[in-house]
Amino acid sequence: MVRVPGGRPLVGTVSVPGDKSISHRALLVGALAPGTSTVTGLSNGDDVARTRAAVEALGARIEEVDGSLRVTGGTLHVPPGPLDLGNSGTGLRLLMGVVAGLSGSTTLTGDASLRSRPMDRVARPLALMGATASGTGERCLPPVTVTGGRLVGIDYTPPVASAQVKSAILLAGLAAAGPTVVREPVATRSHTEELLAVAGADVSVERSGGGVVVTLRPGPLRPFATVVPGDPSQAAFWVVAATLVPGSDVAVRGVHVSPERTGFLDVLDRMGARVAVERRGPGVADLRVLPARLSGTEVLAAEIPSLDEVPILAVAAAAAAGRSRFRDVGELRVKESDRLTATAALVRAIGAQASVEGDDLVVDGVDLGAGGSFCSASVDAELDHRMAMAAAVAGMATTGASGAPGGVAITGWDAVATSYPAFLADLDRLTGTTTGGAAVTGAGRDGRRGPLVAIDGPAGSGKTTVSRALAARLSVDRLDTGAMYRAVTWLALAHKVDLADGAALGRLARDGHFEIGERVVADGSDITAAIRSPDVSAGVSVVAAHPEVRSALVERQRRWVEDRGGAVVEGRDIGSVVLPDADVKVYLDATPEERARRRSDEQADGLARRDALDRSRAASPLTVAEGARVVDTTGRTVDDIVEEIVGWLTTSA
Repeated sequence: MVRVPGGRPLVGTVSVPGDKSISHRALLVGALAPGTSTVTGLSNGDDVARTRAAVEALGARIEEVDGSLRVTGGTLHVPPGPLDLGNSGTGLRLLMGVVAGLSGSTTLTGDASLRSRPMDRVARPLALMGATASGTGERCLPPVTVTGGRLVGIDYTPPVASAQVKSAILLAGLAAAGPTVVREPVATRSHTEELLAVAGADVSVERSGGGVVVTLRPGPLRPFATVVPGDPSQAAFWVVAATLVPGSDVAVRGVHVSPERTGFLDVLDRMGARVAVERRGPGVADLRVLPARLSGTEVLAAEIPSLDEVPILAVAAAAAAGRSRFRDVGELRVKESDRLTATAALVRAIGAQASVEGDDLVVDGVDLGAGGSFCSASVDAELDHRMAMAAAVAGMATTGASGAPGGVAITGWDAVATSYPAFLADLDRLTGTTTGGAAVTGAGRDGRRGPLVAIDGPAGSGKTTVSRALAARLSVDRLDTGAMYRAVTWLALAHKVDLADGAALGRLARDGHFEIGERVVADGSDITAAIRSPDVSAGVSVVAAHPEVRSALVERQRRWVEDRGGAVVEGRDIGSVVLPDADVKVYLDATPEERARRRSDEQADGLARRDALDRSRAASPLTVAEGARVVDTTGRTVDDIVEEIVGWLTTSA
């Protein structure tokens, strides 16, 4: 849970993450184009990271060079296992189109939220092209298995405006015989056809009334270079926040602007917002925002084809004078959550009126500009990143009793990592305050965006449980470095690398394709459960003892922390070797009996052998780091331990 306080103006400049929609497509088109393409400014959210892992599993090679990604593609193949797209509906739907052009079957899946979202609108046109896509039930819920074949081009009109459906058809059309035509009665995001054109595809776009006709003819692609501008959907949160909070003055730098993406600016302009758009180049602009009193308006779904900005515009409508009506937005029901119901609930929670009438959302505002107010509230974002950030903006504009600053407490905040991991850090910087109710976020030294906590200790001491709870408490990312060593061990076993060959294991640790988060993905497969297998548990301390492995992973760990600014990092040499300058270093321990009880997946004698190996290895042995605070977790609650660490952070800030 995160609590966002109100009453603090936002002042300064902010750069939002790279456009998520363009980032997905740049990776996919780069993977399909023979040769090496360069992508700069890619979104750093988990959604795009999942697409990156997927295209690597399909055979593309991706390297990070001087802040850019080099994507070498052209010869894709069916992956060795399922592609796990996490929470990314965009990634899954677009990849359905890509793998439809491959010979063989590919399974695509995701988290619980993604597995509840329908894929039938992509499955139907792919079937017309000659592929098959099968999922659960009539709506084709994931996991979805796509079997490619000899595709043929189609002439297709999507029943509902969807850039994702259009993109999947066009990506499949690259492998089809004959032209592929997509007719959109309402024009949606044009990123796919624009990137295909940059990559040399024979693609044409014709305007037709309020829509477009996109025609793709088969032909070779070529490598390209592109710079991903800032995501306008993320910029919308800061635009509304600066509009609602008195005393604010915010400039959002380098935002992508196109008619299909900036409908929210037209809506806010009608409502009376003060947003100056300064063009910086083709399709890119800075947005300067000052506070304004808003009036209600009518919003048509065609103005915002993706509907991504509806939740934050509903917060603006809640602050406005009079009634606003969002027409034909029923598609919000099948987003990451039922956003239609959730948006109405958010508006009501902060003191305005909202109702759902068929597919319309009706909001009666409180008129903040004439003395009305938002009230403090608690909101469950239901693991939906846009609902969480919309609630945060509402929190910035709340007031408490007698005009005192209020706030909104938001559960389900973790989902924000899918698109905007640094949102709270940017909020802290713009408001000069801290989130979470304690002076801990932003307490890091040397310009870091958040606190840095190193947690060490032997197996079974409680590192994972405590670090996960602490990261949630501080609203920062968490890294389980032990999972990194387990992932390398799993890769070594899968690729039959000798566990005694330090040089080969070091190369695997340095160049292997694996990502560590709450899920562990390697070679495109979710191995979260597999890294806890007896074989991996038996080999991980042997692998971790090699200096070549530790050197490679320490470099990856430090780079991970640098990318995020602040974090909670757990392992066995974090405070002593990886992050000796952490704000707080903690060494957790417990009695042998308690540790064996917690590690039900490992026998006590195996645990003892691992302890001996970890403490006796020549490279970075397990030890209590200088200055670390030792905590015996036996018989203590997680909350108690977390509050003790937060207290140390507050003291050191």
